[in-house]
Amino acid sequence: MGTPLAASVFLSIIIMETYTSNLPSMLLAVLIATALAAAASLSYGELVSIYPSAAGNRVFLKKPMGDVVSISLSFMWTIIILGAAGVEAYVLGNVIHFLIPAVPAIIWSVISLTIILLINAVGVEISGNFQMGITFFIASALVVVSVIALVTPHHALNTGGNIDFAGSLSAAAVGVYFFLGFGRVTTLGEEAIDFKKGIPRAMPIAIILLGIVFTFVSSAIFTRVPLSSVQSSAVPQIVLGKYMLNGDYAIIVAIISALMSFSTFNAGILGTSRLIYALGREGTLPKFLGTINSKFFTPTFSLVFIYAIALVVTITVYVTRSFTIPVLVAALFDSFMYAFVSYSAFWHHRKLARGEIPFRVKGGTILFPVTAIIFIVLGLILVLTSPFIVTGLTVLGIILTGVYFYLRVEK
Repeated sequence: MGTPLAASVFLSIIIMETYTSNLPSMLLAVLIATALAAAASLSYGELVSIYPSAAGNRVFLKKPMGDVVSISLSFMWTIIILGAAGVEAYVLGNVIHFLIPAVPAIIWSVISLTIILLINAVGVEISGNFQMGITFFIASALVVVSVIALVTPHHALNTGGNIDFAGSLSAAAVGVYFFLGFGRVTTLGEEAIDFKKGIPRAMPIAIILLGIVFTFVSSAIFTRVPLSSVQSSAVPQIVLGKYMLNGDYAIIVAIISALMSFSTFNAGILGTSRLIYALGREGTLPKFLGTINSKFFTPTFSLVFIYAIALVVTITVYVTRSFTIPVLVAALFDSFMYAFVSYSAFWHHRKLARGEIPFRVKGGTILFPVTAIIFIVLGLILVLTSPFIVTGLTVLGIILTGVYFYLRVEK
């Protein structure tokens, strides 16, 4: 739960609002996104029970889709997640700027990213129990704040009406961003005590809990804050706090938001750095990315690589003042990635004997291809409803990555 429970998820809620005309349509979109992410997690669960590898998607996709395609998609997925990390740093900078306005937001963003890099580079370990505790605190706090927002007397916004199914589907495609990066937990398969059952069972449970949290949060923002007040805001959660009880909750929401970013970075960098390290170790990426620091026993170059990409995205978002493009690109690619993973799970489900799959999903022969098809449909909806630059960046990225790894594999 720690990876997707990010402060930048509030930005995706604002984008979803532009697709939905009323609260029932918004709630349906959240429900669809949650159900599909849970279905995708079952695909991941079956695959990680077969391949408990730090390379994650790269191994999951290799047999059914080939070496070059699996490497390209895995690397692109990593870059997309790092782009989302840049958006997260941008949001965090604005949150801290709200709390300490004397320093510009972009400076806080750079400081935050640098501190996170140093913590990971020197091998400071944060216990799993602490991570779990802070994650559940954040989830509970978000629900409590949302309930307070919903029950506090306020000017009623236009939230009723018939469900707009087309709008809900478009919003659900963006809502996939809610769960961005949950699959990174599979890169810890080699380190988990019971990777065969523990990780596969944990993912759908976590996604359902996240879906409940996001239902409350999106309802609170939709019913309490006019869209015009948050449409261009980098911190809609703080705007929500300002609308509650004359703004008394703004600081509380800001603190919760900062904790969300901390939890996300702590949980996310762990998995991403391992994937970069694994690809460097096997020679798919430059070898230096697969080296370990002899003093701290951490993948230093892998962490610096992550830091550089996140920093570039953070500065780009700050200069352009637009977070829509990176969020939509992430949601678009994630939709197609979940489709590929679901297809791979279907391929393995049919090809391997029952005894070769420790966590075998009942009904996977039907569930996996249906999930893949629906995610492709959602991806196509995003292609049709998003600015052309979103599709262009995604396609260009896939082509360039594919060419690079084709040449590298051939060499």
